[in-house]
Amino acid sequence: MSLIKKSQSFNEIPSYDKEYWWAKSPQERLDAALKLIQYAKELYKSNPANTPLDNGRRIFKSDSPVERRKR
Repeated sequence: MSLIKKSQSFNEIPSYDKEYWWAKSPQERLDAALKLIQYAKELYKSNPANTPLDNGRRIFKSDSPVERRKR
């Protein structure tokens, strides 16, 4: 999977990225969305403290975030 940049503002996304995305067919965009959802579920499952997901349950955030190192 290539680098994905997130932005809260649609205007911050470079025009060439917008053109690339909208040049894709609807099926290609759906396939990309499915890959992102599957990747999010893998990340969620990688934390054993999270509750198991039911089929169709959405992931908003981790139930039990992993503790980070303290600096």
